[in-house]
Amino acid sequence: MRNTKKQILLGFLFSWVLSQQAYRSVESIQSEWNEYTSYQKDERVSFCDFLFKEGHYERCLLTAFQLLYQFPDDPISPTINYYIARCYEEMQIYNLAHQYYRQVIQKEPESSLIYKAANYRDIYVNLLAGEVKELLEATENTDDPYMITFRGYAQMKKLKWEEARLSFINAQALFNHSHYNKLMGPLYQTIENVGSVPRHNRYLVFLSGSLMPGGGQFMLREWDKGQGILTSVGLMVLIGSWGKVESFVDGNRFIDSEGTSIPLYNNYEENNSHKDLANGDQIPKKMNVRSSSLKYSIPPLLIGAGIFIGSTWKSFIDTQTKNERLVEFYIEERIDKISPSRFLDFPEPTLIVTEE
Repeated sequence: MRNTKKQILLGFLFSWVLSQQAYRSVESIQSEWNEYTSYQKDERVSFCDFLFKEGHYERCLLTAFQLLYQFPDDPISPTINYYIARCYEEMQIYNLAHQYYRQVIQKEPESSLIYKAANYRDIYVNLLAGEVKELLEATENTDDPYMITFRGYAQMKKLKWEEARLSFINAQALFNHSHYNKLMGPLYQTIENVGSVPRHNRYLVFLSGSLMPGGGQFMLREWDKGQGILTSVGLMVLIGSWGKVESFVDGNRFIDSEGTSIPLYNNYEENNSHKDLANGDQIPKKMNVRSSSLKYSIPPLLIGAGIFIGSTWKSFIDTQTKNERLVEFYIEERIDKISPSRFLDFPEPTLIVTEE
């Protein structure tokens, strides 16, 4: 019995010894944790890169912000900020795109690749957002070909053709490459074709407005305005014609009894010192009833004439603005076809570095 207890005790001690794990130092635990977190970070970065390339910008933003929260001091943080700005740019939230591009610009050295890319993108966002004034101010004294090219696009939007042409010539000289020569060709052609954009003759518009109410607006293809003017003038003329009443036709047209009406002088017949009605105390069947129609006719006619003359002069003044809009529409249409995005071929930071 005693031997049996010893055997059981020895077996228990032997199994307890076998179940013990090797002692690990703090350094080894920290090393394993770093390997785990590094693996986790790489997985998130890879997923973020995949989402951006596939166009899932909102989910990419969520993953990018999680990365910044978990690894705020990691060397990849500037690149994460850059891709956050890129997501906002693609989502057309330009104010936030500016914010994150400028965070990169403020923290990175000017000679770094990510600084230059963020700077170019920030100026490009100005162009997309229609912030022409800010773009022209930021690129005023630059000698960078990309910046000068974006400046040329902004000058086209401002309808400054000669300045835009000069900017493109300077940029082409600085690029000094056949690839950019081909890209510049359509820009020069667009500037040359501005003179062929159809424009309205302001004098012909004025003549049309003088001949018919709303005619000037119809010439400018402002159909709703032309119809409104034509209708208003026609209505005023119609109201003016209603006030022109000369006589009542047939029968007695009275609301009250005839006896309550007082005839005028020319319906009286004099006998000595008495004055009687000519028709036996009855109002005659034939009466000449006149009213002063001018006070009813003149106001609507004056209003109609004012609308007519005012609309004619307005169409003459608006012709210049309308012609500028036609040119602006032409420029916007051409810029969509020869987009400045063709010049976004500068090196950009990448989330995943591929080893060649």
